[in-house]
Amino acid sequence: MQTISEALAEAAQQEPDLAPYYELYKALLELQNEAKEEIAATLEMADEEALQSRLKQGLSLLSFAQLPIEAARFAALAVEIAQVLIAYDVEAGDRTLPVTDAEWVSLAQQEFNVEQEIEQAETEATLAHKAAQVALRPYLAWAAEQVMPHVNQEHWRRDCCPVCGGAPDFATMDAESGARHLLCSRCDSQWLYRRIGCPFCGATDQTKIAYYPSENNVYRLYVCQECKRYLKTLDLRETNRAVLLPVERIVTGAMDAAAQQQGYLG
Repeated sequence: MQTISEALAEAAQQEPDLAPYYELYKALLELQNEAKEEIAATLEMADEEALQSRLKQGLSLLSFAQLPIEAARFAALAVEIAQVLIAYDVEAGDRTLPVTDAEWVSLAQQEFNVEQEIEQAETEATLAHKAAQVALRPYLAWAAEQVMPHVNQEHWRRDCCPVCGGAPDFATMDAESGARHLLCSRCDSQWLYRRIGCPFCGATDQTKIAYYPSENNVYRLYVCQECKRYLKTLDLRETNRAVLLPVERIVTGAMDAAAQQQGYLG
């Protein structure tokens, strides 16, 4: 099966004008994958009864304290990521970086907090916050692989990730039934969600929700007039090719641009 790096390299060849964009994400994903592979730890989890109790209460299963973050290693990763962001001239506010390892870990903890994440979405994020956010992803993805098997898909169906509490930034429609699954913007977990409705504000009034299909019907851009958010969706009923969701999130950048130009937020 094609790797994420290979898929992004192929995308860069097919769209030369966007090559720097794809190369940026290729560099970031390679750093994240290396960091994930280096994690040598055991995830400390509560017993099954406690986990299911949390899910029934609508609480995600993972806490920041459970992540095996070693301060020095995390700081080194974050600095490397910041250097990549600078090299590709990624827009950011203040470019001042933390001086100590502990400051980097503190930023990571802020990024783990969903409320903090939402607040930052309304203002221009600093380079340090962007680097910490990207550096946190391999730890979340590593933990999610172990936590997700404990999630009963039929019992969750909420608008946030059952693993880390993150918001979705992509969705798929099942190849057989058309059921909708949301993809976590932070740990890449997928969870079942109702077919109709905005996963950001919960609106179900179909006069408030619209979607725009791509020319080949493979993709849909859902927009909500109630909260002015959008969600990119891949309809697996319309394609037989192998799908790498982290790549799909990136190669659909034109949909992000179109939605944002119309005043919608991701």
